Amino acid sequence: MRTPDRSMLLRDAGLALGVAAVSLFFAYPRPVAMAVVLGMCAPLVVRRAYPWVALAALTVAAVVHVVTQESPTVAVVAVPIMVHSLARWSTTACARAGLVVALAGAVVTPVWLTNRPEEPTVAGWATTIVSAAGTVVIAFIAGRRDHDRQERETQREQERAERRRLELAEHERAVQAAAAGERTAMAREVHDIVAHSLSVIAVQAEGGRALTARDPRRAPEILETVAETAREALDDLRELVAMLRGDGPAAAGRPERGYRPAPGIGDIDELVSRLDGRVRLRVAGNRRQVGPVAGMTVYRLVQESLTNALRHAGPGAAVDVRLDIGERAIDLVVRDDGYGASAAGAPAWRRCASGSSCTTAP
Repeated sequence: MRTPDRSMLLRDAGLALGVAAVSLFFAYPRPVAMAVVLGMCAPLVVRRAYPWVALAALTVAAVVHVVTQESPTVAVVAVPIMVHSLARWSTTACARAGLVVALAGAVVTPVWLTNRPEEPTVAGWATTIVSAAGTVVIAFIAGRRDHDRQERETQREQERAERRRLELAEHERAVQAAAAGERTAMAREVHDIVAHSLSVIAVQAEGGRALTARDPRRAPEILETVAETAREALDDLRELVAMLRGDGPAAAGRPERGYRPAPGIGDIDELVSRLDGRVRLRVAGNRRQVGPVAGMTVYRLVQESLTNALRHAGPGAAVDVRLDIGERAIDLVVRDDGYGASAAGAPAWRRCASGSSCTTAP
């Protein structure tokens, strides 16, 4: 059963009024015939909204029509219209019930049309039955074909909607995965900045305490290194926060500064210089042939290795960084002579790839 709406009822009422107007024109001025015509046409108004009610009402009206009228009126066209409508818009059970009722009427029609029932001819009866039944069957088949076509279209629309839903879900998963990747990259960047900067500050503070006891004149130099490292770490954190907020560098309180370029292989000297002589850097090869991506990768590897050495090798450990730049690869070795991470007391080696030298393309 379809849910009735105003537009549906108006269309069905228009069809019923059209059939009734034509039928009343031929039934006038017979009051009983006109009443029968109205009874045959009225069920057409609710044939889609209430199919079972319409079928029952039309069946009763058709029986009255046969009983009260000597010959059919134009209103009998309501029968194939009803059969087609039930086949197209109602359930299978209701459509088949309408077909059975209409075929029963087709069998009764020859008796109704015979002016002299005592002398019917077999050929005449057969022709009338076949004509009436054929009209009903054609209306039923046309209605079922329209019903099946509508069902296929509805199924295709549901499949398209399901594909759109799956595409949206896949897009949402891709967005979430990209956001998770961005968060991971940002977390790694924060770790690199904060861990290294705090390690440098801790080393300078610890070494400065002993150094100033022997040479107080070095205190301003050490404190300036600590302050500069802290300021740079704070600037980097502000930039990261501004990027996360999407506000740009102005949100970090430095509209005139902008973002600093990504560190590269040329910044390793400045990175090592902060550690006040504890790190020795040896570079072989041409730094200019190293691309920006490879340079930043090497810088981050050195930074992370130095951070680990400062945190785990012990307070007096020295670090040796060897960087060999070749035509097709870069070999990086970072080692310290501390004992903090060695259970046997031997020097602890720090290498960027689990004990082996780190190689990357220039």
